[in-house]
Amino acid sequence: MKRVYHIFRGIAAVALIAAMTACQNDVERVSEPTTRTIEVTTAETRTTIAYEGSDVSHLRWQEGDRVAYVTDAQGDTFKSAEMKSGSTGWSFNATIPSDAKSIYVLYPVGDNEGVSLADAKASLRSSVVQIAGEEFDGSQLPMAAISAVPSGSKVAVTYECLASVLRFTVGGDEGHETESLKSLTLTANEHIVGDYTFDIATSELTLSCTEQSIKVEYQSATETGEDVLLDGKHHIYVVVPSEQFTGVGVTLETDANVYTWNDGTMDLSHPERRLYRVNLDLSKSEGAPEPEVECFTPVCSLSEVTDDGVYLIAVELDGKYYVTNNTPTDTSNYYYLTGVEVASDDNGVILSDDVMNYTWSITKRDAGYEFFSANMEKKGDTGLLLITQGGTGMFSGEDGYEGKAWFVTPATADGYAAAQQPRRYWDIELDGTGKAVIRNKYDRDVDMFPCYKYCTSHNYFTLCFEGGSDKEDVQLLKLRK
Repeated sequence: MKRVYHIFRGIAAVALIAAMTACQNDVERVSEPTTRTIEVTTAETRTTIAYEGSDVSHLRWQEGDRVAYVTDAQGDTFKSAEMKSGSTGWSFNATIPSDAKSIYVLYPVGDNEGVSLADAKASLRSSVVQIAGEEFDGSQLPMAAISAVPSGSKVAVTYECLASVLRFTVGGDEGHETESLKSLTLTANEHIVGDYTFDIATSELTLSCTEQSIKVEYQSATETGEDVLLDGKHHIYVVVPSEQFTGVGVTLETDANVYTWNDGTMDLSHPERRLYRVNLDLSKSEGAPEPEVECFTPVCSLSEVTDDGVYLIAVELDGKYYVTNNTPTDTSNYYYLTGVEVASDDNGVILSDDVMNYTWSITKRDAGYEFFSANMEKKGDTGLLLITQGGTGMFSGEDGYEGKAWFVTPATADGYAAAQQPRRYWDIELDGTGKAVIRNKYDRDVDMFPCYKYCTSHNYFTLCFEGGSDKEDVQLLKLRK
């Protein structure tokens, strides 16, 4: 089975030149090419999984990670470099031929050091040993990046994960506390283990799979083995192609029993998802293992608005979702928030690191609801409340019916006089279909109360009075399974 990944376009000509050069027996001796060093930086895609308070998965680099890199210069071969953390993020130094036009990076290094681009390979493992309590071994998850070589000394690259990670959770079920976890095996009707190689003829990175099962041996880090007991939760990681699978089966072995889940289906093909969770309930084995999909979906009732929820303020236009940016449009105390398009599917807005940057908490107070963005930044402050402008009368823009919202720290709002305190509080009206009216509690003395809506004419979220053909009601989306 072959799967094609369109990452390294144009490598066929490079590999062909290298192959032709290797076959020439009577070439002239040429002078050693000159080299230079560039810094290769990245802010995207990392190699260890961490879990935040909301149990959102993300990948991160860690000390000791090494990458393999090569250029399109004739005769160049892969070299290895260690990722380093600095003030500008993670990077490595690459020594490259001066005539190089493109640089290619692979993670992990594997057996690629010293080989040409045409002979490079990245693999998915069929057998893995996981030590209890240790973080995900990022070298199981191949990644690739390509960039034009800059004329300067720095270049930023974005790594693409070539596969997906399944995190199986087991343990903590009543009646199984004394059992010790030994292994987990994943099978499917389709082939799920193989190698990524470079196809010279098609200029594409291709995955060829030959096996239908992956086994993870779960081993204790202690002599007494208390860390593999099922009295607590355990996470087992399996790396598989980002494809759709049928006939999925899971076999979990302990020192006392074997548990099986059969005939499941898994769609791991969405390009914006790379991490999936599957909970295995030992009391319900022999069912079908299915990934849990977390996403943001519309709030249709006030009963769904809870203090512990994670929310997006969004608008849906032509089947696409736009959420409030977390960067001001100017340096003043008040501003519009532009709409940022986020990925979605049939389930809702897809959970990702990027989307979590735009989330809000909504807290019910006696005086109304507070909207707080933990990631919003302004003038060096991080974590801001959404409030309305003070004063009275109409707004300054769009014939007085539209104005900029204010964003202040909770401490700043706490210092307002009693008459100004309503600026931080909002009413929420929901129509049952997902549309929301977020109306401020502050009286501007014009018999109208400011609302927070989306301006389709300018692509920003804005304060406005009711009315206006270019003002769209927003949606509140809540993170849930």
